[in-house]
Formats: sequence, structure tokens, C-alpha cells
Amino acid sequence: MTTLTRFAPPARRTVIRAGALASDYGRGRLSTEFFLLALAEDQPLSRPVDLGITAAMIRAEIEARTHARRDRDLLAALGIDLDEVRRRVIDATSTRLDDPSLWRLRRSRVRPLRVTLSGPAAEIVLDESGRKVIEVAQWVSRRGRRTLIDREDLLWGLLADASSESVHILRRGNVDLCRLWTDLQRWHRSA
Repeated sequence: MTTLTRFAPPARRTVIRAGALASDYGRGRLSTEFFLLALAEDQPLSRPVDLGITAAMIRAEIEARTHARRDRDLLAALGIDLDEVRRRVIDATSTRLDDPSLWRLRRSRVRPLRVTLSGPAAEIVLDESGRKVIEVAQWVSRRGRRTLIDREDLLWGLLADASSESVHILRRGNVDLCRLWTDLQRWHRSA
């Protein structure tokens, strides 16, 4: 069973934010580019690890590849401000949509390859690449003899698949992947 309790609070917020971002973009699946964007939004990572790319650059890459209109755009066409609606819902319910206690990450017992992130703002299934991020992060954390998964472990999971969309975004952003890997491995040895 995969749960968010295995994640350190910053990593837990990153996973939840990635799910919310995928939902905001109207995606039915949580994939690596949203993990990357969530990591970049909550910079900096632990020293010496530096992504070398900004959240705005990642967002531009995602939007350039998003063909479907986002819910925000569709509602705006009707004159509805989605941010205002969310603010009013939060005020009316006294609930923070990103409250980690309201979110669950679970693996289906019937379909073990199906991992779902669910909370008050979304219920989204992790695609193969998103599931791999979580599984590699768990492995790296155990390998480092840490009880909780850190944000840097999630980054390791992102970089584990050279064909993932997040690695393509980093390459297009001229990030030195060799330096990033070296810094990440240095962090892993020192943590």
C-alpha cells in the first residue's frame, strides 16, 4: 500500500501540488512534468542540488504541449473566475484544498499497477511515468536508510527515466543533467 505518510512534509506537499497541477491542466493522469513543476515551484532543493530551471519555464513547456483547453480557460469564457470560486469554497468550508491530511495516495489491491492520488480538489491516477517517480523515490529513500521520502528522492525518480517528459523539459531548458545527477548523488551520500 502506498501512502503519503511515507513522505516528509515538503515531499508530501510536492506530490499533492503535482496532482493539483495536473487537474488544473485538465489532465486525467498525473505524469512527470507536473512533479517537475511542483518541485520547481517550491525551490530551493537541499544543497548542492539546483534544478537550473524556473517554474515559469516548465509551465511554458507544459502549456506549449497542452492541446486541450484548461478548465480555467473554459470557465473564463463563461465569465467565471476559477480562482475566485476556489477562494469562496475554501472560505465557506474552512478547508485548505492542499491540506495533506485530506489527501490519500493508494495502490489498488485489484489492479496493483493503478496508483491514485485523491483529495478534496482532485482524484487523479498516476500514469506509468508518475508511478515510477513514486516507486523510485521509495527505493532511493530505503537505499539511503531514511524513513521518509524527501523531495530530492522525487527528483531522483524524475531523472531515473531518460525518456520521460520531465527529462525532455530539462534538456530543452539547457539544464546540465550530468551536474544535476552528480549533485543529487552527493546529496544522497551526505543525507
